[in-house]
Amino acid sequence: MPCVNCGTEVNSKFCPNCGQRAAVKRITFKEGWYDFWAHVYGFDGMLPRTLRDLTIRPGVTIREFISGNRTVYYGPVGYFFLMITVVLLVMSLLEVDLVNFIKDGHGLSPLHPKVNSDDNNAVSRILKVVSDNIKFIAFTIIPLQALSARYIFFRKSGLNYLEHSILPFYILGHLYWLTILVVLDYKYLGDVIPNTPLAIVSILFFAFVYSNLINYQPKWKSFLKGIGVVTVAQIMFVLLIALFIIIVSAINPDFYEMIKPASGK
Repeated sequence: MPCVNCGTEVNSKFCPNCGQRAAVKRITFKEGWYDFWAHVYGFDGMLPRTLRDLTIRPGVTIREFISGNRTVYYGPVGYFFLMITVVLLVMSLLEVDLVNFIKDGHGLSPLHPKVNSDDNNAVSRILKVVSDNIKFIAFTIIPLQALSARYIFFRKSGLNYLEHSILPFYILGHLYWLTILVVLDYKYLGDVIPNTPLAIVSILFFAFVYSNLINYQPKWKSFLKGIGVVTVAQIMFVLLIALFIIIVSAINPDFYEMIKPASGK
């Protein structure tokens, strides 16, 4: 039968030319609901499958996507930005302030005995800038990690720079599920989980994924190099932030005065 969209003869569920469904159903609330979740958010099996496989076999999933299996899984860039949006939405609905959440996780609460009011005010100003630009800052680490993997630790992997960026897009996005659990615990149980153990868990998970993705050498070696990839990327990120502060302070001296603690004067 001919496709209702382009007229191509269709012998399957979808048109081979434009992707239109062969069996077009009447417009109903049920059909509209399905189309909304399926086409806008990929809830027609793609997203749940991505969540499942990134959890139980992340390295294999990423390898399959890089190899060309692009219709089974939610795209890495879309998944990353979807998850960071979900985290911010959850925090907004639960009325959890991102600045206070980060400060408490780092032990920088104003009630902490080691933090004086001047230091707390300076930290609050810095974290306010971070919270206002959280998506851009979270995104920045990805090209640095791809750079570290492609040109330092996994040069013989056969993957190009953009292919190395697939892993951090997927895994950073996937780790936001852990962040959601921490936010829920913070909101309803009042627990403050330190950022250090969370960072260690994240690094080890990254290393585990690299050990499953990179298969031209022993898994233990890929695991250790995976730790190196994340560590070097974090160092580059810190240096990039320091360079940014130096440049901005040189252009606008008031910037450093704004973030400097009063005790440092």
